[in-house]
Amino acid sequence: MRKFKCQHCNKPNPENWFICRDCGERASPPKFTTNSFIISEVGKRTDVEFNTISYDESISKMNKADKRWKGF
Repeated sequence: MRKFKCQHCNKPNPENWFICRDCGERASPPKFTTNSFIISEVGKRTDVEFNTISYDESISKMNKADKRWKGF
């Protein structure tokens, strides 16, 4: 089993807490950086479209998409 330690104070962190109990800093470095998201295929999407629809049309779309919305 891997021994977890704080990246700042090097104290043991056996429960693998997000925030170190001793120094109060983030206990481990992030697994993904902002750059790794931006260069991914998801980060490149720029085809977001906005439009306006009526309440009735929105409700009918919700009712078709998910039966749990029936009656709202």
